[in-house]
Amino acid sequence: MTVTIEGKMFGGYLKPDFTSKETGEVTKGKFVVQLMVEQKLKNDEIKNELLDVSVPTELISKYKGNEGQMVQIKCNYMSKEKVTFYGVA
Repeated sequence: MTVTIEGKMFGGYLKPDFTSKETGEVTKGKFVVQLMVEQKLKNDEIKNELLDVSVPTELISKYKGNEGQMVQIKCNYMSKEKVTFYGVA
């Protein structure tokens, strides 16, 4: 299952490489797109939230240089807690 996250691109950055303490194996850092997303609350107020979304290396050029623009990112997701879904349209 995938979800699409839409928001204004705030920026992006490359995470540092990660070295496993057990094996010494190095995993390259991923590029992260920072999205400012708006959530409308029950009282009609708007809550802004900054989300970090990692993207595969081959998609970096799609997002670099789009700061301040509305972008959509198709995502898979993971959670350490139960995720609840609800319809919006």
